[in-house]
Amino acid sequence: MATTTTKPCVLIVGAGICGLTLAQCLRKQNIPFEVFEREAGPDSRPAGWAIGIHTIIGDLITSIPEDMPPFKESVHHLSPLNLNSQFSYYLDGPRQVVQDTPETPVVRANRFRFREWLSTRIPIQWGKRVAQVEELENGVLARFDDGTTATGDILVGADGINSIVRENLLKRPNRDILRTVPAATITGEIVLSGEAFERQLSLGHSSYIKSGPELPGHFLFVGLSYVNPDANSGLYYWVLISEDDGINKEDHWLHSASQVEKLEDVKRKTSMLDPRFTEVITATPASGIQKQTRIFRDAEIDNLPVGRVTLVGDAAHPMTPFRGEGGVHGMRDALNLSKALSQLKSTNTEEIKSRLGPYQKEILERGVAATRASRAAQRTNTGREGRLFGWGQPAVLAPEEKVSLDACRPRQMG
Repeated sequence: MATTTTKPCVLIVGAGICGLTLAQCLRKQNIPFEVFEREAGPDSRPAGWAIGIHTIIGDLITSIPEDMPPFKESVHHLSPLNLNSQFSYYLDGPRQVVQDTPETPVVRANRFRFREWLSTRIPIQWGKRVAQVEELENGVLARFDDGTTATGDILVGADGINSIVRENLLKRPNRDILRTVPAATITGEIVLSGEAFERQLSLGHSSYIKSGPELPGHFLFVGLSYVNPDANSGLYYWVLISEDDGINKEDHWLHSASQVEKLEDVKRKTSMLDPRFTEVITATPASGIQKQTRIFRDAEIDNLPVGRVTLVGDAAHPMTPFRGEGGVHGMRDALNLSKALSQLKSTNTEEIKSRLGPYQKEILERGVAATRASRAAQRTNTGREGRLFGWGQPAVLAPEEKVSLDACRPRQMG
């Protein structure tokens, strides 16, 4: 493989938000790349619900090609309603919020729409599960489960919390790297419409958290995934998060509980809450309860070998979602990595190390700090300690609202 060219060939393992952000940045810079994704296709598994994008919006827009569809209009989960992204906190005291303002821009994006937007003009090779990564003298080799291989100058692991690339890079299995977070979760989904929809939007345009003395050791998160085109209904998801040191045990009751049992447990634990916070739960049928029990894991990775293989996002700094920061940190990784790659003067190993070394130092330091803050936010969100912080900003006091769908629909739909 030649080592005198300026622009490297970059292999991106993972077509999630971080991998696709990197791909778009490289596309703008005319740096060759290939994207490999283990899933069979874009609809083979749920993309998740929604993600708050903040602090990086300006950098993201300037770093991607100009032929992309308009950002906010394409991904905003509140579209077509004329409402700003807003996250409310109801703890033991007055309402506090973080929200989209001219000074602190935030776009709460529906994950499926966002991934679709990031996939614009990106050729994704589906069904490519990486099995092994090898650094060669003048390049890198990826071997996939289907027996195929790919070679390039640099390989980027954007393959998530259970990263195979990370296992290859650190030569340690993920079970020895990841820590179980002491949090048990029960999740439900429900479509709400009309006045019920208005009541949820009034509590928080995008999402809200409820905790306090009447919910000791727990907090309830409620989020809007998307508004339907009729602008009269939307898909909500809610999660009751409970402090629980035993969630990783095989005999934990949640691992074998039925949907009915899970829903009844949530109703019992939230029975002392103001009914406006439990309306979304009581409206949810047992069939709307997720069968799988999600276990949160994180890791503090403070060192990576410097070479032709590197990481972005959850592969580098897996963290809990309790501060709404993991996705943004991953996109920041991708933006920073694309800038480092654009500065390469050749593709020889020492030149690559000179750019990836500082990149890795920054993402690991930032990632460890964010991981610790996100883990601590579980205690903050239960009302026990710490200042409320989300979407890159501290929460501030805000008056209660009453949202009217008629007032926030586009005029042509009114």
